[in-house]
Amino acid sequence: MHISQVNEITNHRIISGSEYQWNCFPDARYLDYESEYAYVSVLYTPDTQSIYQAEVSIKEEEWDRDVKPYRWINPFYKQAYITEAESRNIDPNQAWDDVKWVDLETEEDWLEKAESIFNGKPFDTRVQVPLELDDKTMLDMCMKAHERDITLNQLVEEILLAFIEKHKNE
Repeated sequence: MHISQVNEITNHRIISGSEYQWNCFPDARYLDYESEYAYVSVLYTPDTQSIYQAEVSIKEEEWDRDVKPYRWINPFYKQAYITEAESRNIDPNQAWDDVKWVDLETEEDWLEKAESIFNGKPFDTRVQVPLELDDKTMLDMCMKAHERDITLNQLVEEILLAFIEKHKNE
């Protein structure tokens, strides 16, 4: 993810920024953005303007318990962040009080949710999961979805939900 993408979805509404004091992200700085509806924060490197971590949360006065705070962490630095948080005796999953982050797996998912939340628009609360399939499996699944007259995404979602349900009580 690149800082220009965040600037675009937040309409450059930067309210503050400074150096980041932890060591898990090399030469990191942060920027905070604010709208009428939400806050966005990013940690990035000024050299390439690549993002290490991005967060979005709704403003407290707009708080609806169904709207959780979302976070994306660059997978190359995630373990370093978790290790440093734990060494500082901080729960790396805690956003604030008893509220936990919803960690997103893809940049695109975070950008979509952040843009909607920041602008007070409805959004899909499901977490997108990247899935890589070999060609044969992909073709088989496409055929099965076609036979059932549903989309490939619907079929994958059904399979994942059934798997989760099957293993929920183990």
